[in-house]
Amino acid sequence: MVGRTAKDTAGLIEQVARGERRVEDIEDPGLRETVRLALRLYRDPTSAPDTRTRNRIRSRVLMGLRPRPATLADRVALTLEVLARPTPYAMRAIAVALIVACFGIGTTVASVASTPSDLLYSVKRASEQVRLALATTPEDRAGVQLSIAEHRLAEAATLASRGDDLDAVVLTSQYGEHLASAAAELAQTETDEVSTVTLVSQLQQKIDVQRATAAAVAARLGDDPSTASAAAVLAVVANRATPTSGLSPAAAIAAQAASAADEIATAAERRAAPSSRPSDAPRAVETSPRPDTQRVSDPRAGDAPRATSRGDASASDRASDRASDRASDRAPERAAEAARKAADEAKAAAQKAKESSRRTPSPTPRKR
Repeated sequence: MVGRTAKDTAGLIEQVARGERRVEDIEDPGLRETVRLALRLYRDPTSAPDTRTRNRIRSRVLMGLRPRPATLADRVALTLEVLARPTPYAMRAIAVALIVACFGIGTTVASVASTPSDLLYSVKRASEQVRLALATTPEDRAGVQLSIAEHRLAEAATLASRGDDLDAVVLTSQYGEHLASAAAELAQTETDEVSTVTLVSQLQQKIDVQRATAAAVAARLGDDPSTASAAAVLAVVANRATPTSGLSPAAAIAAQAASAADEIATAAERRAAPSSRPSDAPRAVETSPRPDTQRVSDPRAGDAPRATSRGDASASDRASDRASDRASDRAPERAAEAARKAADEAKAAAQKAKESSRRTPSPTPRKR
């Protein structure tokens, strides 16, 4: 049976079943026994071979098996099967990572035009810090600082147009801080090389463009009384400072930015000073009966006025108004503190640029 194919054995069983051939004519005793067993199972499906017959068939089948070594196709199929098991989990992890990345990129892009009053502004500031952390060379850090400075100036112009002069003061001071930091980064590597001179020249060109933009916004907002104070802040940025002698071009830019930030912070501090705000006038004592006070007759106390619940509500409203007034009085002080902090950072950057310019020779034009 083992030497024959399954098709030959099946054909022989069919011949014997149709009567075309007898079982006794089969010369191979194993094949004859297999045909006889198949016919018996066919004629009586409920009957089954006994234990001895099953063992004999099993031994005959196992003896006919000849193991062969694994081929290259078998190894490839086994490898693909093993790799396919964790594939669904890997695909899910990749899909989740792509969704998170797309969400993060979309949120960062959407936060570019945000202002301090928007929900995505914190995302914008966080992305700026990440960019600064990833910048490795002074040139890269200078580029990132200049980009942040442009964002602060654009935000200040937007808030100034809305009449929010306090936040405009803070953002304008921060503009000077980041501009001074960008110049300080370039001052560290400022030499007479063409690449460095080109970077400093590009920085000065961008500053000129920013000053022109600030001057246009200040001129547009200066005619409106509600935005005149914010326009004055932007005018400080638009004014070209006096060139500082004895400093390299990058250090001079840092010094001018620090001077503008200090001027803005000083103006904010003068505004937040207690002497610049009107003192609270004493309120006159009310002699006339309040409209929310009713005379309620009481048989035990006589005819005496008694305040109703409306008087309690009015008292709570007045307390809430006083709390909001105190919070609004603190707003100029907080703006002045933030502006002064940015001005101090700008001064530190300008001092750093000044020290770097002393160590590094100033760029000189090359002779042709």
